[in-house]
Amino acid sequence: MIDYLEVFKIQLEPTRIVRLPFVTDLKCDQLIPSKINDRNHFYPYAIHDNERIFSGTFALNNRDVALVDYIGIKNFNIWIIEPRRMFIEGDRVIVQMNDRRLFAGKSKLLTDRSLILRDNEDINCDVLDFADVLFIGRFARGISTL
Repeated sequence: MIDYLEVFKIQLEPTRIVRLPFVTDLKCDQLIPSKINDRNHFYPYAIHDNERIFSGTFALNNRDVALVDYIGIKNFNIWIIEPRRMFIEGDRVIVQMNDRRLFAGKSKLLTDRSLILRDNEDINCDVLDFADVLFIGRFARGISTL
């Protein structure tokens, strides 16, 4: 009987580490302090050469965050979020309302004044009025830590 060993080829990709501002509270006026000198306020984030970091991107510790989650991001301890004024249909977004409620879903523009949040099966789940939105950002990546 011959046992065949399976060979896995590992292709290393060049990566670099960027330091993202690390926040624990998603309040628009406290997202990114103007100047941070303490290393504890940054999150080391590895990106590949072909990836791009948008201005204002930050890491959010989601511990104790009450979230209406339509797309399953609650399982990640750290969220990488890109603040955006514009996004495309189907982007996974995090939206904070003026009353501090927090939603995560796939975006679909309903009108120029409202947004539909969908789940992973593209079923409409919630309609949000832009007049009530305090913050909107694109969910770039979720990271699980121990």
